[in-house]
Amino acid sequence: MDAWNSESGGKESVFDSFAAVVKALGNGRRLELMELMAQGEHSVETLARMAGMGLTSTSAHLQTLKRAGLVRARRERTSVLYQLAGDDVAELYTAAKRVALTRYPQLRQALDDYMGYSEAQAPGIDPSAVTSAMVVIDVRPRQEYEAAHFPAAISMPQDELEERYRELPDGAEVVVYCRGELCRMAREAAAWLRERGVDARAMDEGVVEWRATKGVTLSIA
Repeated sequence: MDAWNSESGGKESVFDSFAAVVKALGNGRRLELMELMAQGEHSVETLARMAGMGLTSTSAHLQTLKRAGLVRARRERTSVLYQLAGDDVAELYTAAKRVALTRYPQLRQALDDYMGYSEAQAPGIDPSAVTSAMVVIDVRPRQEYEAAHFPAAISMPQDELEERYRELPDGAEVVVYCRGELCRMAREAAAWLRERGVDARAMDEGVVEWRATKGVTLSIA
């Protein structure tokens, strides 16, 4: 009986430690930060701005993720830069997302509502269907493009699209992508381009999925 009690106590420690990692994922703001950090390194200030959160809250969420071993940080002069601890963390993120989209109808409904009219106006395309004849544009911020991007993609950040879309070749088949399945920048950009006569489609995946699955070999600028 003493041996059983000892084993039971050890097992509780194992599962409690496991739960600490899972618990770190149990917050919407932290999941959003993970998607952003899957794109590359960002400072606390940049992450706070992109996520629309306060600096103190962002820092606290990052510390929770760091204690769980899900992100790593390094200092560069006066800034601390954060990124995912590895592609296995992106795999954990996408696995949780896949299960949630399959098993929790509220998430699917929330995602459909978030994508809004853009999803109807801009058809999707699987990365495996993209050919070398198509023009692929990355509408994420340039810093994220430089960290990792779809092979041969052109950086055309969303806030530069109106100024630069005429650079696209006449009659080109255009494919747009962004951070991941939960990011609507690609859908919005593709819909906006189609309104201007460009044959544009949005990829159904993005960098966070490609880091997880290795389905696309990402390039570095």
